[in-house]
Amino acid sequence: MVVRLILLGILSHNRRPIHGYDIKSKLKEWAVGEYAPLSYGSIYYNLERMENEGLVTSRVVKNGKRPERKLYSITEKGESELMSLLRKNYFEIERPFYPFDIGVSMFKLMPKGEVMEALNKRIGVAKEHIDMGLREKAQLEGRIPFFALAIINHYLYHFEAEKKWLEGLMGEVEKWQGLRENDAES
Repeated sequence: MVVRLILLGILSHNRRPIHGYDIKSKLKEWAVGEYAPLSYGSIYYNLERMENEGLVTSRVVKNGKRPERKLYSITEKGESELMSLLRKNYFEIERPFYPFDIGVSMFKLMPKGEVMEALNKRIGVAKEHIDMGLREKAQLEGRIPFFALAIINHYLYHFEAEKKWLEGLMGEVEKWQGLRENDAES
């Protein structure tokens, strides 16, 4: 759904037929790699699939001595699909699930030292993501659209909240008497 939404969005936003290279350029301009799992190698595959579904059309063009290239356009059906995907993205709010929460529910099974080590490591990773996000934001500010910066800020807020939550959890674990002190208590 994400790749389809992004590609249809670019084609709709562009308002004229474009080739895959232009799509890649728009992905870079919008800093899509910062917030969506999209590989450049999957663009043509997905465009072909959407063309088979009638969401996209293409035509081959030749420009002078350059090799032939395909120009892609969104169809009326593609615009309808885009609006449907956007509405789903905007209005269907799902509760996120975090795999780490499963481990948290089983803290009692692990030695306290390992739990504390894991929490420390996760705090370190959150700090790394925050530092990296701040560096990227500083490098990209003024060079990417406002919405791409808003998305980077969104990630930063999530990692800052994760770090704060982990630090609080670590304090609670430190005081908790229900944890094994070492493996000998198994």
